[in-house]
Amino acid sequence: MAQSVSFVMKEAAVSQEQRETGSAAASGQSAVASDLVDTRRFQRAGSLLREVLFELDVAGRLILASPAWERLVGAPVHAWTGRALVELFHPEDRDQARALLRTALSRTDVPTRLELRLSGGTQPRWVELSATGDPEHLGGVLGTLVDVTPRRLAEEAAATRERYLGAMVEVQRRLLAPETSGDLYNSILEPLGRVAGASRAYVFEFHRDASGRMLQSQRAEWCAPGVSRELDNPDTQAWPVDQAFELHQLEQLHRGEAVQGSPEDFGSDNAPVLLAQGIRSLLVLPLVVHGEPFGFIGFDNCDDARPWSHVEVKLLSGAAGALSLALEQHTTDALRVRTETALRRTEAGFHLLIEGFPDPVVVHTTDGMLLSVNPAMANYLGYQDPAELLGRHLLGLVRREDQEVARRHLEEAQDGALAARSHEVPLVRRDGQVVSADLVTLGVLFDGVPARVTVARDFTERKHMQAQLMLGDRLASMGMLAAGIAHELNNPLSYVLSNLEFLHRALGPMPRPLGAEELLEYQQVLDDAREGSERMRQIVRQLKVFSRVDDAHEEAVDLHRVLDSVAQMAASEIRPRARLVKQYGSVPTVRANEGKLFQVFLNLVINAAHAIPEGFTDEHEIRLITRVDDDGRIVVDVRDTGRGIAPELLRRIFDPFFTTKAPGQGTGLGLSICDTIVRALGGSIAAESTPGHGATFRVSLHAAVRAAPVA
Repeated sequence: MAQSVSFVMKEAAVSQEQRETGSAAASGQSAVASDLVDTRRFQRAGSLLREVLFELDVAGRLILASPAWERLVGAPVHAWTGRALVELFHPEDRDQARALLRTALSRTDVPTRLELRLSGGTQPRWVELSATGDPEHLGGVLGTLVDVTPRRLAEEAAATRERYLGAMVEVQRRLLAPETSGDLYNSILEPLGRVAGASRAYVFEFHRDASGRMLQSQRAEWCAPGVSRELDNPDTQAWPVDQAFELHQLEQLHRGEAVQGSPEDFGSDNAPVLLAQGIRSLLVLPLVVHGEPFGFIGFDNCDDARPWSHVEVKLLSGAAGALSLALEQHTTDALRVRTETALRRTEAGFHLLIEGFPDPVVVHTTDGMLLSVNPAMANYLGYQDPAELLGRHLLGLVRREDQEVARRHLEEAQDGALAARSHEVPLVRRDGQVVSADLVTLGVLFDGVPARVTVARDFTERKHMQAQLMLGDRLASMGMLAAGIAHELNNPLSYVLSNLEFLHRALGPMPRPLGAEELLEYQQVLDDAREGSERMRQIVRQLKVFSRVDDAHEEAVDLHRVLDSVAQMAASEIRPRARLVKQYGSVPTVRANEGKLFQVFLNLVINAAHAIPEGFTDEHEIRLITRVDDDGRIVVDVRDTGRGIAPELLRRIFDPFFTTKAPGQGTGLGLSICDTIVRALGGSIAAESTPGHGATFRVSLHAAVRAAPVA
């Protein structure tokens, strides 16, 4: 992105270059007018982007910013002009921002990036700050600001859900374990307290005094390191319930609802007691046994006054429900036997957990038969009742061509361990629509038999974003090759027009008989024109293949035809630098999207060309090699004799926005997109290099089923 900023800023700096190379007699008024025009050009260019583009002076003060500034900051650009950019960030992040800008002043080749919080607001807002030194203005800085708050929130929510699911499974396991039957509270408070980020977790039980007044007494407690224990505090024993809670809070607990807030929210009698314990916020979840209030499980936060989110409260309420079931199980021997049998047979506690889980969840046997489906999964797949899915096979929810990928994912899940996350598993809704899901699978015991629980997170929006990035990369490549493509089209077009003009003049306006020699000559002229037209048709076809965005369409693709098209398209970049050598083996077709493969190999070939200096064609080559490896996979090597890649850079070569090219020559997305495309096809991509001896990029793909070899 910083390269794009550099491009836009360079547009704004054209007048400076013109003053340096133009006439020394240009007037001051002309320079001011030129600067004003360049500023307007910068504003118009910046208005096309959602990112904020900015320029700073040597002191880090704002000089220019694109119109997106006001949308991000909430204040017009002129209100910030002349102010230090670091004032925009949270006070705790300003030192990092200053360090980044100092680094950027000395670097004009590779931009520096950092995610920082904006200052102000009730909720944290995150931006990615990218900056690089301005090669046109010594001491200046060019940069971008991108709002990454939605991504940060989504990542935090996903991590929270996954963390809570693991804790909930552990709680359920402990409640069912025979060795914890006499100490239910202490067995579950530790995992619940840790996952909730609490300072304390505890259980209070209700009981009545001689007059019948309802009291509450603490029975168990877990404390984080460094937090004082309150179990032996007299204030936690036999405390009147009507003094511990406000009336509306008691009504919430009786309805089975959670109560949370600061100590001051819990009444004037109870607030001093809570404040003395260092509590800044607390969450209370009711325990109901046989339909009657039994007590509550509580969580204290002594570090800050943050509330627990709706998702956290819902998941912790599921744990409270599971504890309530376990308490019912232990009230009498008869009830214990009956409840234990029902719990183990139906896994009622486990159902209670997944029923309230906001993401789609299924429980299935090790061979994939669905045992339980939560409402979120039924709704995600377009079913009214989860029971409609019970008894079906999990792979039946996956497209036939993707079932092998899903099967490999499930086989990676070992009992009690997380599975490797699949990059994309398309699921089929009831109406036939395909949605993309990210799956996490872990092993559990269900009715005493090994089973698996799979959580699906919607991948559709992320896939759409990847498609937009891929399209942007295609457009960037097309822009880079535009002049060469125009030249490739102009040559055959020139001799087609020339031959047709020759025929037009030779035949003249009046019909006349033609001799044998004339017929042969005119036939040759027409053959040349047809050859040129065919060359133009091939170029247009290549452009159509490259511009296709139908990412879902896959077919058997001839790799050699793709590589030939890439070679023709990139000819203008290769020709001044190296010879192109094709070393094709006999390989079968691969199942893929032709446009995507074209994008992968065009990126690799262009990168290989840019690693070689111009003017040494006889000394360098780019070699395209195809073969079948010992595992039956099709391997394509793109090998060059360029400058190579340093080991410390090779480790990051597939990272998004990482580039070794000069500003303006790359987006930093090309190899990252290649990696995403190849892995989505079930293949792999790797790089090998020795500095000074070139580099090899190796792409491995699976053959199409029943595909004939292509020589």
